[in-house]
Amino acid sequence: MNIYNVIVAGCIAAMPLPMLAQDGEKNDQVVVHGSIQSDILLPQEDQKIGTGTYKDDVLTNTYADLSVAYKQFEVGGRFEFLEHPLPGFENDFKGWGVPHLYAKYNSGKGVEVTLGDVYDQFGSGFIFRAYEERSLGIDNAIRGGRVSINAIKGVRFKALGGVQRRYWDWDTDSWLAGTDLEINLDQYSKKMQENNISWMVGGSYVLLDYEK
Repeated sequence: MNIYNVIVAGCIAAMPLPMLAQDGEKNDQVVVHGSIQSDILLPQEDQKIGTGTYKDDVLTNTYADLSVAYKQFEVGGRFEFLEHPLPGFENDFKGWGVPHLYAKYNSGKGVEVTLGDVYDQFGSGFIFRAYEERSLGIDNAIRGGRVSINAIKGVRFKALGGVQRRYWDWDTDSWLAGTDLEINLDQYSKKMQENNISWMVGGSYVLLDYEK
């Protein structure tokens, strides 16, 4: 006998809904992107194989993302419903709300500024990485701000700071700040480009301040 009946519903994935402004120019379009993911499980109890007991008839992890972009600006957020989370998720995941909000400005000339909840990593991610992997119950977004500058050929500079998400709250007892610089040397050598040689050097610094 199967322990569970499982229904996985990826309802809407990356759904673009473009809406034209009055003048109809491409730069004046308002573009809406949304996606819904709902993983649903219907538990069946079987004491012979030790499935345990469940108070809820339906367990689900549901996420709905929405973003709106207009010219150089973008705002977005994510609604999460984990009031009855799937097995394997800690009790601290239980709840529902809008834990992820952001506003972004892109100059179009290599400067990007984000306020709100951000994800990023420095280099390969050993020094700093903030990311979401909902199937594993990971979301350590930074609530604060980030600046990314790529205005000089082959050079990218990033700086960010804020507090880190912890389940449905934010760890306000500590905050972090960091900078990252990457230089792609192959961008300055035609010979390296002709021979498909990539050479990047970089450095990162992260400061973590904890208030006892």
